[in-house]
Amino acid sequence: MPLFVGAISGTSIDGLDLALVEIDGVHLELVNSSTVEFPLPLKERLIRLASTRGNIVDVGRTSSALGSFTGNAIVQFLQESGTEPGSVRAIGSHGQTVHHFPNTDEAFSMQIGEAARIAETTGIDTIADFRSRDIAAGGQGAPLVPLFHARLFQSTKFDRVVLNIGGIANVTYLPKNASAVHKGFDTGPGNALIDAFVLKSLNQQYDENGAIAASGDVNAHVLEQLLADQWLQRPPPKSTGKEHFNLEYVRQALRKSNQSPSNTDIVATLSEFTARTITDAILKWCCKSGEVIVCGGGRLNSYVMRSLQKNLSNCTVHSSDSLGVDGDFVEATTFAYLAHLFINRIAGNDPRVTGAEGERLLGCLYPA
Repeated sequence: MPLFVGAISGTSIDGLDLALVEIDGVHLELVNSSTVEFPLPLKERLIRLASTRGNIVDVGRTSSALGSFTGNAIVQFLQESGTEPGSVRAIGSHGQTVHHFPNTDEAFSMQIGEAARIAETTGIDTIADFRSRDIAAGGQGAPLVPLFHARLFQSTKFDRVVLNIGGIANVTYLPKNASAVHKGFDTGPGNALIDAFVLKSLNQQYDENGAIAASGDVNAHVLEQLLADQWLQRPPPKSTGKEHFNLEYVRQALRKSNQSPSNTDIVATLSEFTARTITDAILKWCCKSGEVIVCGGGRLNSYVMRSLQKNLSNCTVHSSDSLGVDGDFVEATTFAYLAHLFINRIAGNDPRVTGAEGERLLGCLYPA
C-alpha cells in the first residue's frame, strides 16, 4: 500500500502537523501523526512574516530555515513510526502561508518552507506549491480540503458541513444528495483574532478551552462593528487570511464603536464574532439543518462550540473525533492526499469551490 506524508503549518502557527497515510484508489488510513513544536526563534520569524510584508531576504532565509526544519522533523517522525524513507512514495508539504492575495490583478498566494531542502534532507520526492496553479486558472487557491472532506465525510443520510477552525475558518458543504453541487469557502476568522489579542494583551498563546471568553461578556457595539465588514457578505467562492483579519482589524472596530471593553470582554466578543461569522455563512450559503462536523484546534474551544450549537439550533454540532477522525490532523492528511493525487495525475482542485476555470493538477515536484 503506497505511503505518503502530509505536512502543514497552519495560519495559527502553533506547530508543524505531520501525517503518515496509506492511500490507494479506494483505501485511506492514517498510520501515524504528530505535531512538532517550532523552535521559538523560528516561530517568531513566521509570525512576523505572516503579520508584516517583510523583505525578500527575510522571506528567503526563513523559507530556507523552515524547509530544513520540516525535512529534519519528517526524518525523525518516520524513525519514530518505524518507517523507512524509501517506503514513502512522496511528501505533500503545504508550507507556511505568509501572504495570500487571490483577489488582485496580479493574484498570488505565497507559502514558504523550501521543498528542495525537504527533498534533500529526507531523500523523498516532495510535492509543494499546491495553490499557485488554481490561482493561475482564475481561482482563489483555497480552500483545497473539500475533495478530501468529501472522500472522508460524505453521507447519504444527512446534509453535512465540515468546518475547520484554524487561524482562518473554512467550511465544506456536502449535501446528502451526492449529485448536488457542494461548496467550500473561508468564512472569516477562526482562532486568528482570538490568539493574536490574547498573546498581545494577556501574554498567553491561546484561550485554553475558551476559559477567558467565558469569564467575559460580549460587547454588542464592538460586535456590531466587526460584523459590518463587507467581506463577510461576499458570496463564495472566497478565501482570506491574516492580511485582512489581524490586530489592526480589531483596533479599528474598537475605535469605530467608541468602546473601551476589558480584555476579557474583548476575548468574549472576538470568540462570539468567530462563531457568528461561521454560523451566518453556513445558514446563508450551505444548509439550515443537518450535521456540522468540526475539526482543527478551534474545536477545543468550548465557548465557540457552545455558541455554534446555540446559533445552529437545527443542526447537530460535534467534533470529527466523534466519528473516529482526529481533528488535529485532517489538514495534514489532506496534503498527503493531494500528493497522492499529484503522483497519479489527478486534479486536486474543485472549480465549484475555488472559482478556477477548470480542474487542475496541483503542486510542483521536487525529486529526491
